[in-house]
Amino acid sequence: MRKHGTTALAVAVVFLLAIAVGSARQAKTAPAQSNEAPKTETWVGKISDAHCGAGKHTMGTPEECVTGCVKNGQYVFVGDKDKIFKIENQKLADLAKFAGKPAEITGTAKGDTITVAKIAAPKK
Repeated sequence: MRKHGTTALAVAVVFLLAIAVGSARQAKTAPAQSNEAPKTETWVGKISDAHCGAGKHTMGTPEECVTGCVKNGQYVFVGDKDKIFKIENQKLADLAKFAGKPAEITGTAKGDTITVAKIAAPKK
């Protein structure tokens, strides 16, 4: 009778060790989740619209063209080397003020999308 009790105990210990090793391996391979806030950055470029982007505005002045195009589209930011970024917060009031104009924006980026915190005229 004692032999069966010892065998059962040994099987239980091996089973628990296998679970512990499996959990440790899973913890090592699981991707780390970042709790860090996105880094605030500043870019210099211009506020445009998704239709014209970095291209030529064809309806009146650039300001008029962007204002007209965003009625059926979205604002974008055209940065260095004409890189186009989507703007997450489309209802930001300052976007209309800087439509078609040079701008310095501050915010956070995730991929090709910027969440704008502040827009100002570029520093000279």
